[in-house]
Order: sequence, then structure tokens, then C-alpha cells
Amino acid sequence: MAGTATSSRRTAGKPRIFYLDLIRALAALLIVLAHFNVHLDEHGGGYVLTRQPFGISVGALGVSLFLIISGAALTLTYRRPINLKRFYWKRFLNIYPMFWIAWLLATFYFSLISNGRPPHVGPARTFIFTLLGVDGLALNFHFRTMYLLGEWFIGFIVLYYLIFPLLLWAIDRFPVITGVVLLAAYAATVVIMPRYFPDYPSSMVLTTRLPELAFGSYFVLYVRRVHGATVIPAAVVLAVSAMLPTEIPEDVGTTIVGISAFLILVVIGRYVAIQPVRALVSLIARYSYPIFLVHHVVIWHLSHRIDVYGLFPIQRYILLAAEFVLIFALSVALEKVTGIVLDFFTTAFKGMSWRPEVSEAER
Repeated sequence: MAGTATSSRRTAGKPRIFYLDLIRALAALLIVLAHFNVHLDEHGGGYVLTRQPFGISVGALGVSLFLIISGAALTLTYRRPINLKRFYWKRFLNIYPMFWIAWLLATFYFSLISNGRPPHVGPARTFIFTLLGVDGLALNFHFRTMYLLGEWFIGFIVLYYLIFPLLLWAIDRFPVITGVVLLAAYAATVVIMPRYFPDYPSSMVLTTRLPELAFGSYFVLYVRRVHGATVIPAAVVLAVSAMLPTEIPEDVGTTIVGISAFLILVVIGRYVAIQPVRALVSLIARYSYPIFLVHHVVIWHLSHRIDVYGLFPIQRYILLAAEFVLIFALSVALEKVTGIVLDFFTTAFKGMSWRPEVSEAER
């Protein structure tokens, strides 16, 4: 996504940075794997590959990587000073049309298979949460909403986009002071939230994720190259987190594991950037946003129709592969449909005149 959620509708011809695509593609696969394993385990089917690498959930690792590349990709894309009108308009186009279309299509589908009953549980007035893309985030903070797809992450990334210009300005102008302030806010959040607000997910609070988001910006602005030796301390962090999963607070573990994994992947990217790998990585990264939108709906739907209890390991892998192929196909279709809809509205309303336009041949 261009950050995260926005990678699929890119401008042709822009140079691509391989390590960002590599990490974006891997993050998308990790999140698909996480939700696949959750539903597989719920129905007695076990799990595939891993559930908790390095002492944190596989989904948390995927999200952390997404957040870091969000900061990195946006910082690479936008130079200071940012044209705010252009920035927010592009963010709007990259996030909302595809999200709204996916939500409508999913609503129609579930209504068809449930005798016309829409799948939403929230009152109609909560549609404003869906319109703004924050329904999944609001749901996790105990609001009743009409949430259907996109998880909490869509709402979270919208909030990040709102503050990104200010955050980038601060990191660019006052890097040390900004870093201290961000770490202080982070420390306060990870201490206060579990103690005083235990019923709310601290991992979805903006200040908890600022170190990951800001790290992406700091990395692009101030780190020219990651030395290969950086892999050693980063690997040590991963090993310690894996050995002491209960001793390290969950939010802290997610932050340090995500940043360490990012640094290792940047180095690995130099050695795997052969053309076939580049092509595969670019393909998955391009569709990371639609994959993110459709995958959980597909996995949830199939988990209620396929008996996974007692599957052999090879059968679990085949099922995962089959579901990913379906997810990818639907993601490509969603991308195409979104493009058609945007083209239609652009043609229909750009420079629109309310006077009927009739050609000479029609007169």
C-alpha cells in the first residue's frame, strides 16, 4: 500500500524500489496466512507454517512491516514542502473508491446467499463509519458498525495519512526532538493502555505504532545503505523475542521484531533480486491493497463451507494455495472494476455542463 494500501494503482514508468516491493508482498502474504490459520484452527484444522514467529503473531509481523513501508514509501514519494491538496486527493483516490466498491460487492453477495438479508449488524446511522473507512477500527473500540471488510487497518492508515505531512515535516526539520517526542508518546501509551484501558486494543492506537511509521521515514531520509553486518544484531533481537515471548510486552515485541525483520529483509533483497523473483514480487505487491480488502471475506466464507477437521498437512497447504489463487483472482478483478468505475465518473463528470450536448448529426 503506498504506503500500504495504495500500491495497486501506480503511475506507470515510476522506478520501483525492490526491497519495498519485497517487504510489501511478504507482508500481504503473512496477513493472508494469519487469517487462514485463525479460521483453520477454529475449525480443528491445525495451522500452516507458523502462528507466532519471533514471539509475536504472524499477522502482527505482517502489519508491522506494512506500517514501516508506509512511512518509507510515502517519504520517498513526497518531497518537502508537500502540496497538501494533491497529497490528500491522491490518498483519497487510492483508498476510498476501491474500498467502497469492495464493500458494496461484498454486501450484494452476502445478501444474495442469505435470502436478501444484508450481513451488517450495526444501525444504519453507523454507515458514516463505513463511508469514512474507519468501521473496522471503530468496531475494535466497541462501536457497533456496518463493518464487512478491510479490517481495522484501513481506518488506522487513514488517520496516519491525515498526520503524515506534519510528521514528515517534523522528522525532516527536527529529527532528534521529534524522535524523542515520538518515543515518549509510545512509552506512555504502552504503559497506560494495558493498565487503565485493558478492554481496548493498544496495538490499534496511533501513538503505539508511531515508531514503526516514523522509522520508515527516518530510514529513507537518514539511512543511505544498510550494512550487511546489521543482520547480526537484528537477528539477535528476533532470537531474544522468540525465546522470551511472555517477558517482552506485546506492543514492544511487535515494534522491535518488525523493525529488525525490516532491516534483515532490506539486506536479503540485494541477493534475491533476480528477474523471476522481481516479477513475482512486483505482481503480488501491485495487488497488495485489493488482496488486503478481499482476503478475509474469502477465507471466512470458505471456512464455513469446507470441513477442515483432521486435514493432513499436505491438504492444508493445498487449501491455502487454492484460497490464495482465488483471493488473487478476485483482487485483480476488483482492481479492474475500480478502474472502470473511476474512468466512468471521470468521463461523465469532468468538465460537466448541465446543458444537453447534441452533435450536428443528431439535430
